[in-house]
Amino acid sequence: MCLAEFAFEVNRRCKVPGVRGLLMVLLALPASAAPLPRDAAQLQLRLEGIFGQPTNLLGVRGGGGVGVGLRMSDQLWLVADAAQRAAPGGGIGSLAVGLQATLDALPVSPYLEVTIVRLTNHDVLGYSLATRTGLGADWAFSRAMALGIVVRTYTPFDPGNNPTLAGVEAALRLVFTPGAK
Repeated sequence: MCLAEFAFEVNRRCKVPGVRGLLMVLLALPASAAPLPRDAAQLQLRLEGIFGQPTNLLGVRGGGGVGVGLRMSDQLWLVADAAQRAAPGGGIGSLAVGLQATLDALPVSPYLEVTIVRLTNHDVLGYSLATRTGLGADWAFSRAMALGIVVRTYTPFDPGNNPTLAGVEAALRLVFTPGAK
């Protein structure tokens, strides 16, 4: 099932009012962001340990994922990740693409993220397409390595007959920045 198969009214409305404000902040950040220095590393590789409840139809479960970030400015990243969680009927796979806005670049860098997520195992989850919003921080213990934590919520686009479907997870992540000097 792809995005084009959903009815227009599902795609045009925002399920959570707070998501609109967060999207506006993420869209405004590129205008206020400084350009990248020439020698700045632009790629990040991420390894995540995930623990949470991807839907209120299931209990808490664990999983793992890998991700990549492409730095577009000093504050804005294009991010993508793939993850797998344990679940009945073959597990729950996810593929996410979106934006991450770093609020400050200190040894501890807080950030906001907004992604669109495609999930597998619709019968167990109750949905297959969602927005994922997250708030996290990465602690850089060297120029090339960081340890981070992020808390994310899932808001389904296609909850079917259950409009109260939602999910939450926490991820502990190891971030590697190749080429960092």
